[in-house]
Amino acid sequence: MIWWAGLSACGENNTEPVKEEEIVHIDPSQQGSSIVATRADRMINRHGQELDVQYWYPTLEAREDLHVYDDIIVAGVQDRGTPDCSQERPVVMFSHGNGGMRYQSFFLTEYLASHGFVVVAPDHYGNTAFDMNAASLSELIFRRPEDIVDSFSHLLDHELFQGCIDPDAGYAIIGHSFGGYTSIALAGAQIDTEETSIFCSTSPSSWLCSGVAEFAQDHGTGVYDRQDSRIWGAVPMTPAGYEAVFANLDKIEIPMLYMGGGKDTTTGMSWSVQPLYDGVIAPKWLAEFPEAGHYTFSNACDILPAYDDCGEGFLPPPEAHLLINEIVTAFLAKELGYTGWEDSFPLESEHVLWTEN
Repeated sequence: MIWWAGLSACGENNTEPVKEEEIVHIDPSQQGSSIVATRADRMINRHGQELDVQYWYPTLEAREDLHVYDDIIVAGVQDRGTPDCSQERPVVMFSHGNGGMRYQSFFLTEYLASHGFVVVAPDHYGNTAFDMNAASLSELIFRRPEDIVDSFSHLLDHELFQGCIDPDAGYAIIGHSFGGYTSIALAGAQIDTEETSIFCSTSPSSWLCSGVAEFAQDHGTGVYDRQDSRIWGAVPMTPAGYEAVFANLDKIEIPMLYMGGGKDTTTGMSWSVQPLYDGVIAPKWLAEFPEAGHYTFSNACDILPAYDDCGEGFLPPPEAHLLINEIVTAFLAKELGYTGWEDSFPLESEHVLWTEN
Protein backbone atom coordinates (compact mmCIF):
# COMPACT_ATOMS: atom_id res chain seq x y z
CA MET A 1 0.00 0.00 0.00
CA ILE A 2 2.72 2.45 -0.90
CA TRP A 3 1.49 4.10 -4.08
CA TRP A 4 -0.59 6.78 -2.37
CA ALA A 5 2.24 7.74 -0.05
CA GLY A 6 1.44 10.98 1.75
CA LEU A 7 -2.35 10.71 1.30
CA SER A 8 -5.16 9.12 3.21
CA ALA A 9 -7.82 7.10 1.41
CA CYS A 10 -9.92 10.22 0.89
CA GLY A 11 -7.07 12.39 -0.35
CA GLU A 12 -6.44 14.29 2.89
CA ASN A 13 -2.93 15.10 4.01
CA ASN A 14 -1.29 12.39 6.04
CA THR A 15 0.78 13.67 8.97
CA GLU A 16 2.95 10.56 9.10
CA PRO A 17 6.34 10.99 7.40
CA VAL A 18 6.76 9.21 4.07
CA LYS A 19 9.70 6.84 3.90
CA GLU A 20 12.10 7.56 1.07
CA GLU A 21 11.69 4.10 -0.44
CA GLU A 22 7.93 4.63 -0.66
CA ILE A 23 8.22 7.60 -3.02
CA VAL A 24 7.13 6.82 -6.56
CA HIS A 25 8.73 8.80 -9.39
CA ILE A 26 7.21 9.16 -12.84
CA ASP A 27 7.70 11.45 -15.83
CA PRO A 28 4.24 12.66 -16.94
CA SER A 29 5.66 13.99 -20.22
CA GLN A 30 6.64 10.52 -21.42
CA GLN A 31 4.78 7.29 -22.04
CA GLY A 32 4.99 5.14 -18.95
CA SER A 33 7.07 2.00 -18.71
CA SER A 34 4.21 -0.48 -18.18
CA ILE A 35 2.95 -2.80 -20.91
CA VAL A 36 -0.75 -1.97 -21.21
CA ALA A 37 -3.64 -4.33 -21.86
CA THR A 38 -7.34 -3.63 -22.12
CA ARG A 39 -10.39 -5.82 -21.98
CA ALA A 40 -14.16 -5.38 -22.09
CA ASP A 41 -16.41 -6.82 -19.43
CA ARG A 42 -20.06 -6.70 -18.48
CA MET A 43 -21.73 -5.98 -15.15
CA ILE A 44 -25.16 -5.35 -13.63
CA ASN A 45 -25.67 -2.03 -11.85
CA ARG A 46 -27.85 -1.50 -8.77
CA HIS A 47 -30.86 -0.85 -11.01
CA GLY A 48 -30.56 -4.18 -12.78
CA GLN A 49 -29.21 -2.64 -15.98
CA GLU A 50 -26.45 -4.39 -17.90
CA LEU A 51 -23.40 -2.17 -18.50
CA ASP A 52 -20.39 -2.76 -20.72
CA VAL A 53 -17.20 -1.87 -18.85
CA GLN A 54 -13.68 -1.31 -20.18
CA TYR A 55 -10.50 -1.91 -18.15
CA TRP A 56 -7.01 -0.62 -18.96
CA TYR A 57 -4.18 -1.94 -16.79
CA PRO A 58 -0.48 -2.85 -16.62
CA THR A 59 0.36 -6.41 -17.59
CA LEU A 60 3.53 -8.50 -17.78
CA GLU A 61 2.29 -10.42 -20.81
CA ALA A 62 3.54 -8.93 -24.09
CA ARG A 63 1.26 -9.76 -27.02
CA GLU A 64 1.21 -8.61 -30.62
CA ASP A 65 -2.57 -8.54 -31.04
CA LEU A 66 -4.16 -5.16 -30.41
CA HIS A 67 -7.57 -4.75 -28.88
CA VAL A 68 -10.39 -3.50 -31.11
CA TYR A 69 -12.97 -1.40 -29.28
CA ASP A 70 -16.44 -2.81 -30.08
CA ASP A 71 -15.04 -4.07 -33.40
CA ILE A 72 -14.92 -0.42 -34.52
CA ILE A 73 -11.54 1.11 -33.79
CA VAL A 74 -8.13 -0.40 -33.14
CA ALA A 75 -6.66 0.37 -29.74
CA GLY A 76 -3.10 1.46 -29.14
CA VAL A 77 -2.64 -1.31 -26.58
CA GLN A 78 -2.84 -5.08 -26.56
CA ASP A 79 -5.89 -7.23 -26.16
CA ARG A 80 -6.37 -8.76 -22.74
CA GLY A 81 -3.60 -10.24 -20.62
CA THR A 82 -3.30 -10.88 -16.90
CA PRO A 83 -3.07 -7.75 -14.74
CA ASP A 84 0.31 -7.12 -13.13
CA CYS A 85 -0.55 -7.24 -9.44
CA SER A 86 3.04 -7.31 -8.20
CA GLN A 87 2.10 -4.05 -6.48
CA GLU A 88 -1.15 -2.30 -5.64
CA ARG A 89 -2.36 0.08 -8.32
CA PRO A 90 -4.10 3.46 -8.05
CA VAL A 91 -7.50 3.54 -9.72
CA VAL A 92 -9.01 6.09 -12.11
CA MET A 93 -12.65 5.92 -13.12
CA PHE A 94 -13.78 7.56 -16.39
CA SER A 95 -17.26 8.80 -17.35
CA HIS A 96 -18.01 9.37 -21.03
CA GLY A 97 -19.99 12.22 -22.56
CA ASN A 98 -23.60 12.39 -23.69
CA GLY A 99 -23.87 10.00 -26.63
CA GLY A 100 -20.29 8.89 -26.17
CA MET A 101 -18.91 5.53 -25.14
CA ARG A 102 -16.63 4.09 -22.51
CA TYR A 103 -13.52 4.20 -24.75
CA GLN A 104 -14.19 7.62 -26.29
CA SER A 105 -11.00 9.08 -24.75
CA PHE A 106 -8.72 6.08 -25.07
CA PHE A 107 -5.75 8.35 -25.78
CA LEU A 108 -5.88 9.27 -22.09
CA THR A 109 -6.98 6.00 -20.51
CA GLU A 110 -4.27 4.03 -22.32
CA TYR A 111 -1.65 6.60 -21.32
CA LEU A 112 -2.60 6.51 -17.65
CA ALA A 113 -2.39 2.72 -17.62
CA SER A 114 1.16 2.95 -18.98
CA HIS A 115 2.01 4.88 -15.81
CA GLY A 116 0.68 2.14 -13.57
CA PHE A 117 -2.96 3.11 -13.14
CA VAL A 118 -5.91 0.77 -13.44
CA VAL A 119 -8.53 2.71 -15.41
CA VAL A 120 -12.18 1.70 -15.51
CA ALA A 121 -14.94 3.14 -17.71
CA PRO A 122 -18.54 1.94 -17.95
CA ASP A 123 -20.99 2.63 -20.74
CA HIS A 124 -23.83 4.61 -19.19
CA TYR A 125 -26.87 2.60 -20.23
CA GLY A 126 -29.24 4.61 -22.44
CA ASN A 127 -26.67 7.34 -23.04
CA THR A 128 -24.15 5.92 -25.50
CA ALA A 129 -23.80 6.35 -29.25
CA PHE A 130 -25.48 2.96 -29.63
CA ASP A 131 -28.50 3.26 -27.33
CA MET A 132 -29.25 6.98 -26.88
CA ASN A 133 -32.62 7.52 -25.23
CA ALA A 134 -33.54 11.17 -24.74
CA ALA A 135 -36.43 10.16 -22.51
CA SER A 136 -33.91 8.84 -19.95
CA LEU A 137 -32.33 12.24 -19.21
CA SER A 138 -33.99 12.72 -15.81
CA GLU A 139 -32.86 9.25 -14.72
CA LEU A 140 -29.34 9.69 -16.10
CA ILE A 141 -28.72 12.91 -14.19
CA PHE A 142 -29.08 11.00 -10.94
CA ARG A 143 -28.00 7.51 -12.06
CA ARG A 144 -24.74 8.28 -13.87
CA PRO A 145 -22.75 8.84 -10.64
CA GLU A 146 -24.17 5.57 -9.32
CA ASP A 147 -22.90 3.76 -12.42
CA ILE A 148 -19.38 4.88 -11.52
CA VAL A 149 -19.70 3.77 -7.90
CA ASP A 150 -21.12 0.41 -9.00
CA SER A 151 -18.30 -0.05 -11.53
CA PHE A 152 -15.70 0.61 -8.85
CA SER A 153 -17.37 -1.97 -6.62
CA HIS A 154 -17.35 -4.42 -9.53
CA LEU A 155 -13.61 -3.82 -9.95
CA LEU A 156 -12.98 -4.57 -6.28
CA ASP A 157 -14.86 -7.86 -6.62
CA HIS A 158 -13.30 -8.86 -9.94
CA GLU A 159 -11.22 -12.00 -9.59
CA LEU A 160 -8.65 -10.78 -12.14
CA PHE A 161 -7.74 -7.75 -10.05
CA GLN A 162 -7.43 -9.36 -6.65
CA GLY A 163 -4.17 -8.10 -5.13
CA CYS A 164 -4.03 -5.13 -7.52
CA ILE A 165 -6.42 -2.81 -5.70
CA ASP A 166 -6.57 -1.61 -2.12
CA PRO A 167 -10.32 -1.10 -1.47
CA ASP A 168 -9.57 1.56 1.12
CA ALA A 169 -7.45 3.70 -1.22
CA GLY A 170 -10.32 5.13 -3.26
CA TYR A 171 -10.03 6.50 -6.77
CA ALA A 172 -9.84 9.56 -8.96
CA ILE A 173 -12.69 10.44 -11.31
CA ILE A 174 -12.30 11.89 -14.82
CA GLY A 175 -15.25 12.80 -17.01
CA HIS A 176 -15.95 14.51 -20.33
CA SER A 177 -18.98 16.79 -20.90
CA PHE A 178 -21.94 14.98 -19.26
CA GLY A 179 -19.20 12.87 -17.67
CA GLY A 180 -17.67 16.12 -16.40
CA TYR A 181 -20.96 16.84 -14.63
CA THR A 182 -20.89 13.26 -13.33
CA SER A 183 -17.41 13.79 -11.86
CA ILE A 184 -18.52 17.02 -10.15
CA ALA A 185 -21.57 15.36 -8.59
CA LEU A 186 -19.40 12.49 -7.36
CA ALA A 187 -16.90 14.99 -5.96
CA GLY A 188 -19.57 16.40 -3.64
CA ALA A 189 -21.75 18.96 -5.44
CA GLN A 190 -25.24 17.94 -4.37
CA ILE A 191 -28.25 18.40 -6.66
CA ASP A 192 -30.79 20.76 -5.10
CA THR A 193 -33.94 20.46 -7.21
CA GLU A 194 -35.51 23.58 -5.72
CA GLU A 195 -32.46 25.75 -6.41
CA THR A 196 -32.27 24.34 -9.92
CA SER A 197 -35.94 25.20 -10.45
CA ILE A 198 -35.30 28.79 -9.40
CA PHE A 199 -32.28 29.03 -11.72
CA CYS A 200 -34.21 27.50 -14.60
CA SER A 201 -37.08 29.98 -14.22
CA THR A 202 -34.73 32.56 -15.73
CA SER A 203 -32.63 30.19 -17.87
CA PRO A 204 -35.15 27.58 -19.03
CA SER A 205 -33.09 26.53 -22.03
CA SER A 206 -30.26 25.23 -19.85
CA TRP A 207 -29.74 21.61 -20.79
CA LEU A 208 -30.57 19.73 -17.56
CA CYS A 209 -33.49 21.93 -16.42
CA SER A 210 -36.24 19.69 -17.76
CA GLY A 211 -34.56 16.53 -16.50
CA VAL A 212 -34.16 17.79 -12.93
CA ALA A 213 -37.75 19.09 -12.92
CA GLU A 214 -39.07 15.73 -14.12
CA PHE A 215 -37.05 13.87 -11.49
CA ALA A 216 -38.37 16.19 -8.75
CA GLN A 217 -41.92 15.63 -9.94
CA ASP A 218 -41.51 11.85 -9.84
CA HIS A 219 -39.35 11.54 -6.70
CA GLY A 220 -39.95 14.72 -4.73
CA THR A 221 -38.24 18.08 -4.33
CA GLY A 222 -35.08 17.92 -2.28
CA VAL A 223 -31.30 17.76 -2.11
CA TYR A 224 -29.86 14.64 -3.68
CA ASP A 225 -26.33 13.63 -2.74
CA ARG A 226 -24.31 11.49 -5.15
CA GLN A 227 -20.93 12.04 -3.51
CA ASP A 228 -18.48 9.18 -3.11
CA SER A 229 -16.19 10.07 -0.21
CA ARG A 230 -13.55 7.62 -1.49
CA ILE A 231 -12.65 9.97 -4.36
CA TRP A 232 -9.38 11.83 -3.84
CA GLY A 233 -9.25 13.95 -7.01
CA ALA A 234 -11.47 14.90 -9.95
CA VAL A 235 -10.84 16.05 -13.53
CA PRO A 236 -13.95 17.47 -15.23
CA MET A 237 -13.13 18.01 -18.93
CA THR A 238 -15.42 20.48 -20.75
CA PRO A 239 -18.08 19.81 -18.09
CA ALA A 240 -21.81 20.39 -18.53
CA GLY A 241 -24.58 20.67 -15.94
CA TYR A 242 -24.01 23.94 -14.08
CA GLU A 243 -27.77 24.29 -13.61
CA ALA A 244 -27.93 21.02 -11.67
CA VAL A 245 -25.05 21.44 -9.21
CA PHE A 246 -24.30 25.17 -8.96
CA ALA A 247 -25.90 25.60 -5.53
CA ASN A 248 -23.53 23.15 -3.84
CA LEU A 249 -20.22 23.50 -5.65
CA ASP A 250 -18.80 24.88 -2.40
CA LYS A 251 -19.45 21.50 -0.75
CA ILE A 252 -16.61 19.94 -2.75
CA GLU A 253 -13.55 19.34 -0.58
CA ILE A 254 -11.20 17.42 -2.89
CA PRO A 255 -8.70 18.86 -5.41
CA MET A 256 -10.25 19.64 -8.81
CA LEU A 257 -8.59 20.01 -12.21
CA TYR A 258 -10.97 21.59 -14.72
CA MET A 259 -10.19 21.58 -18.44
CA GLY A 260 -11.98 23.41 -21.25
CA GLY A 261 -11.73 24.56 -24.84
CA GLY A 262 -11.79 28.17 -25.98
CA LYS A 263 -13.59 27.16 -29.18
CA ASP A 264 -16.09 24.86 -27.49
CA THR A 265 -19.64 25.79 -28.53
CA THR A 266 -21.25 22.89 -26.62
CA THR A 267 -20.02 23.55 -23.07
CA GLY A 268 -18.40 26.94 -23.49
CA MET A 269 -15.83 28.41 -21.15
CA SER A 270 -17.91 31.45 -20.15
CA TRP A 271 -21.28 29.80 -19.45
CA SER A 272 -20.29 26.29 -18.38
CA VAL A 273 -16.66 25.54 -17.51
CA GLN A 274 -15.74 28.82 -15.80
CA PRO A 275 -18.86 29.00 -13.57
CA LEU A 276 -18.40 25.37 -12.54
CA TYR A 277 -14.82 26.20 -11.62
CA ASP A 278 -15.63 29.49 -9.86
CA GLY A 279 -18.10 27.91 -7.45
CA VAL A 280 -15.52 25.53 -5.93
CA ILE A 281 -13.54 26.68 -2.89
CA ALA A 282 -11.41 23.53 -2.54
CA PRO A 283 -7.94 23.47 -4.17
CA LYS A 284 -8.59 23.89 -7.89
CA TRP A 285 -6.96 24.54 -11.24
CA LEU A 286 -8.39 25.43 -14.63
CA ALA A 287 -6.51 24.62 -17.83
CA GLU A 288 -8.04 26.33 -20.87
CA PHE A 289 -6.99 25.31 -24.36
CA PRO A 290 -7.89 28.40 -26.43
CA GLU A 291 -7.70 26.52 -29.75
CA ALA A 292 -9.60 23.44 -28.59
CA GLY A 293 -13.20 22.44 -29.19
CA HIS A 294 -15.57 20.19 -27.28
CA TYR A 295 -14.37 16.97 -28.87
CA THR A 296 -10.66 17.74 -28.59
CA PHE A 297 -10.76 15.99 -25.21
CA SER A 298 -11.84 12.71 -26.82
CA ASN A 299 -10.89 10.45 -29.72
CA ALA A 300 -13.93 11.61 -31.68
CA CYS A 301 -11.77 12.65 -34.63
CA ASP A 302 -10.40 9.09 -34.85
CA ILE A 303 -13.86 7.55 -34.60
CA LEU A 304 -15.85 9.98 -36.76
CA PRO A 305 -13.65 12.80 -38.20
CA ALA A 306 -16.57 15.00 -39.24
CA TYR A 307 -16.53 17.39 -36.29
CA ASP A 308 -15.30 20.95 -36.75
CA ASP A 309 -12.81 20.25 -33.98
CA CYS A 310 -10.97 17.92 -36.35
CA GLY A 311 -10.27 20.58 -38.97
CA GLU A 312 -8.44 23.79 -39.68
CA GLY A 313 -8.39 26.47 -37.02
CA PHE A 314 -8.38 24.03 -34.10
CA LEU A 315 -5.45 22.62 -32.16
CA PRO A 316 -4.76 19.28 -33.88
CA PRO A 317 -6.07 16.47 -31.64
CA PRO A 318 -2.76 14.55 -31.54
CA GLU A 319 -0.97 17.68 -30.28
CA ALA A 320 -3.73 18.44 -27.79
CA HIS A 321 -3.75 14.87 -26.52
CA LEU A 322 -0.06 15.00 -25.67
CA LEU A 323 -0.69 18.07 -23.51
CA ILE A 324 -3.81 16.66 -21.88
CA ASN A 325 -2.03 13.40 -21.06
CA GLU A 326 0.86 15.21 -19.44
CA ILE A 327 -1.31 17.60 -17.42
CA VAL A 328 -3.75 14.96 -16.15
CA THR A 329 -0.99 12.48 -15.29
CA ALA A 330 0.92 15.21 -13.44
CA PHE A 331 -2.17 16.24 -11.47
CA LEU A 332 -2.84 12.66 -10.39
CA ALA A 333 0.83 12.10 -9.53
CA LYS A 334 0.81 15.28 -7.46
CA GLU A 335 -2.24 14.19 -5.48
CA LEU A 336 -0.79 10.72 -4.92
CA GLY A 337 2.43 12.12 -3.46
CA TYR A 338 4.60 11.00 -6.36
CA THR A 339 7.62 12.95 -7.55
CA GLY A 340 8.49 13.97 -11.10
CA TRP A 341 5.34 15.99 -11.85
CA GLU A 342 6.81 19.35 -10.85
CA ASP A 343 7.72 20.49 -14.39
CA SER A 344 4.38 19.37 -15.78
CA PHE A 345 1.87 20.93 -13.41
CA PRO A 346 0.90 23.56 -14.20
CA LEU A 347 2.38 22.94 -17.64
CA GLU A 348 3.92 25.89 -19.43
CA SER A 349 2.66 25.85 -23.02
CA GLU A 350 1.54 28.41 -25.57
CA HIS A 351 -1.56 26.27 -26.03
CA VAL A 352 -2.70 26.33 -22.38
CA LEU A 353 -3.95 29.18 -20.19
CA TRP A 354 -4.03 28.55 -16.45
CA THR A 355 -6.22 29.79 -13.62
CA GLU A 356 -5.20 28.62 -10.17
CA ASN A 357 -7.28 28.67 -6.97
